[in-house]
Amino acid sequence: MELALHAILRECAPERVILYAEKRTLTTDEIKSFSFCVIVPQCDDRNGLMQRLYLAIESDVPVNLTLYTHDEWAELQHDPSSYASWIGRRGRVIYESST
Repeated sequence: MELALHAILRECAPERVILYAEKRTLTTDEIKSFSFCVIVPQCDDRNGLMQRLYLAIESDVPVNLTLYTHDEWAELQHDPSSYASWIGRRGRVIYESST
């Protein structure tokens, strides 16, 4: 999971990365898959950025990415029924830009 985070940080300059889902095996507690929400200041080519992120991540388990711009994230936090709001309530910030 840490390697995936480093790959994301190499490919873009996110404001925040949130881990919002993590599936583990019952018997060994090993990670089976995980999901990150990546919040970027702005993005003119969302599909291109998502493609670069997925190609940069090397992982033995499935990785799911959700991408929001700063403005989208801020707006959707006010809607408790939005997926972004759910991620904000349930997820754990694992990276936050210092600027």
